[in-house]
Amino acid sequence: MNILGLKSIVFAAVFLFAKDLEKEYMKSEEVLRSILPPAILKRIKRGEFPIVDHVHGVSILFADLVGFTKASADLHPNFLVGLFLNDLFHAFDEIVYKHGLEKIKTIGDAYMVVGGLNHGQSLSIEKEESADHHYPNCNQQRRKSTKNRHHCERIMLLALDMFQELKRINAKYKLDFELRVGVHIGPVVAGVLGRKRFTYDVWGDSVNTASRMESNGIPGSIHMSSDMYDLVGNMHQHFDFHSCGTKVIKGKGEMTTFIAKPLSSIRSDFLAI
Repeated sequence: MNILGLKSIVFAAVFLFAKDLEKEYMKSEEVLRSILPPAILKRIKRGEFPIVDHVHGVSILFADLVGFTKASADLHPNFLVGLFLNDLFHAFDEIVYKHGLEKIKTIGDAYMVVGGLNHGQSLSIEKEESADHHYPNCNQQRRKSTKNRHHCERIMLLALDMFQELKRINAKYKLDFELRVGVHIGPVVAGVLGRKRFTYDVWGDSVNTASRMESNGIPGSIHMSSDMYDLVGNMHQHFDFHSCGTKVIKGKGEMTTFIAKPLSSIRSDFLAI
């Protein structure tokens, strides 16, 4: 074999090896993008770690399947988890993306979503606000309120779609699960910690409050704090709102809360009578 032929073989082998490396790199990038928000992934690649962001005005949703624990004792896991729950969470993932929100995690049969995260862009926002300090403070508050209202309304519309998706997938598998949803808005700490199996997560009292809203809620409805109601209580074209008055919430004390019942479910109940 002459030198030219040997070089050709080596070149071909190196080329194929490089192609394989590129494919593996793209696969690993795809996995990372499915786990972490793109902005967070960029920050980690730049060497920023751990990531700890203090974010104000984040809307938080918890959704839980009522009766799932009991059903898990009666139904085969391949059917209940491998088929039904997988289909449901896949559908939820799609509508979370559609509404421009952020899925945080699933905990058993519970599903957690947030809106209003800026992924570490708060510094630039603060600079922008300080640059126009000659404007009255009320203008800054108005801008923040409008921004918060937008992602809170998207959270509510997401919940509406989640009820519809559950209804569809229930029918597909001949099941009758109900969804209980709790929402709240408040400050959180968001970020990535640890070195192994890390995920993007949020922490803080606001997260606990949203979780309490869900656990103290009513199946088929959205239970919310007064802070959330102040921002979404005008969505009468989609929901029937009513006050729960003052309730004692575990770990929180007395809170004024509200229930939002989807109008579509109210119409269905009426037609069924």
